[in-house]
This record gives sequence, C-alpha cells and structure tokens, in this order.
Amino acid sequence: MSPALLRLLARSRSIDRRWIALATVLMLAAPLIWRIPLTMVPFPATVKLKTTIDAVPENKLIIVAVDWDSATKGECQPLTAAVIDYLLKNNKKFALFGFIPQGPELAQRLTEELARKYPGKTYGKDWVNWGYRPNVMNTLIAMMNDVPGTLKTDIRKNDLSKDPLTQMVPNLKEAGLLYHVSGTALFKSYLQFCAGVPLANAVTAVMGPEQYPYLQSGQTKGLLVGLGGAAQFEAVGDFKDETGAKGGEGYKGMGSQSLGHLLVMALIVLGNLGVWAQRRLDETTPPPDDEPSETPIDDQGEAA
Repeated sequence: MSPALLRLLARSRSIDRRWIALATVLMLAAPLIWRIPLTMVPFPATVKLKTTIDAVPENKLIIVAVDWDSATKGECQPLTAAVIDYLLKNNKKFALFGFIPQGPELAQRLTEELARKYPGKTYGKDWVNWGYRPNVMNTLIAMMNDVPGTLKTDIRKNDLSKDPLTQMVPNLKEAGLLYHVSGTALFKSYLQFCAGVPLANAVTAVMGPEQYPYLQSGQTKGLLVGLGGAAQFEAVGDFKDETGAKGGEGYKGMGSQSLGHLLVMALIVLGNLGVWAQRRLDETTPPPDDEPSETPIDDQGEAA
C-alpha cells in the first residue's frame, strides 16, 4: 500500500469531533424525515401478543395500563400506540388507566389521534379512560373484586357503574387481557396481586432481559421490548399512518437506531484502520539519525 494512502488512513484516528457530531445528527434525523425501508422480523413474543389479542372474545374488555410519563415517552408511546391502533382497527373494546399521573392523560391524547383514522370510533363506545389512580397495592386488590365500585368515575367524571364498557369487567378476573406498558418495575405488582388475570406487558429496552422469565413461565401472554418491539408489532399489526404509509413511531425510531449503529460501526472500523496504517508507516519510515552533529572548532581550538 502506498505511503500516501497509509497517511490518509492514519488521519482517521483523529477526526474532528465536530464532524462526528454532524454525522450523528444527520444519521439520526434522516429517517424521521424520509422513511428508510426496513424489514422487521417479529420475535415470537411479539407474535404471541398479537395472537393473544386476536383470541379475546368481543364481550371481553382489554385493559391497557399506561404507567409511563414524558421521561420514557420515547419508547413507551410507540409501544402503546402500536397496540391501541390494532385494538381500534379490530373493534376490540378497551380501557385505559395507570398509577403514574401523566400516563392516562398522554394515552388519552394518543388514542384520540389514532381514532381519527377509523370513522365512528368514539370515547365511551370503543374505549374508556379510568384515569390516574394512587396506591398500587390497595387499588389492584380492590379491583380484583369490584372494578366499578373501586374506581367510581372515569377521567371525565362519568359514573362507571353506568358505563357500558366498565360493566363488561365487574372485576379484573373478567378482563380479556391486561396489557401493561411501563419503564418502571410496577409490573411486578400486577404479577403479585392480579393472579388469574391474563397479562402481557411492554417495557423499555433496558428492562427487556428481566421480563423473559415471566414469558417463558407462562405468567405473561406476550412481550414487547423497546422501539424494536413497537416496530415489530406495527409490522404484524399492519400499522399505517394518516397518509397510508407503512409503520409508525416505532418504525421511524428503528430507522434512526439502525443508521446510528451503522455510523458507530463505521467509526470503529476507521479508528482501527488508522491505528494499523500508522503502524505500517512507523515500520516503513527509517528512524531519524540520533547521533549528535560535530561542533565546528575555530583556529584557537575553541568551539564556535
């Protein structure tokens, strides 16, 4: 390899960090503007969740527990949207509620946006929002016996004892499925206090590994993990946005993640090539002459 090419590769060891920052911004932002064609291969846990939802009878209510807020919105909102969109599209009745104050409010806004794609879908007929509830343990124990009597009113202060959707689930054991979305450890409370209730959950990517034992033991009927899980469910659920384009926030997010990972791998390769090229240069370049030069002596025998 020519010395000129080796010197060019050696310079990749010290790329200006401003160029790296610019490349990162462009790689992450591009898929949010232009759709990157991705083939999503769903995990068995994703397919299992879809199969479980499909098996819920029409006379059963699905409960979507939204225990997330703006801190984990980046992952939890796509995980919520993918499933709610599928419920609306397949005429599955559902209820929203949560133990984190922002969760039911954010989920209500999200559901209203998704419902616009499906004419005739309205609050009170296709879904109900039970709102935020404090005290996880006492509330879940009480809901196992009497849902309307425990919750009293919905997010709009309507009497739940007269709500047709809430009447479908007199107690939690009568629910067709309880789908829990969170970036916290609250799901353990559902496992502890909701024995006999069909459960499925979605978590942020960092929490994924610790959820698989519950899936393998049969305690949960499906699992979505991070943006990848949301994108996979969008694929199996045939999610389309308002324009009819394939995929939603999960699909877009995975485009950004994929290009970001490619950039990191490319920088790692460039850095290693730079080290290799510098070593080759050091081996081929002759060492400098380290012998001291002779100092000229004048006619009087003194150093000049």
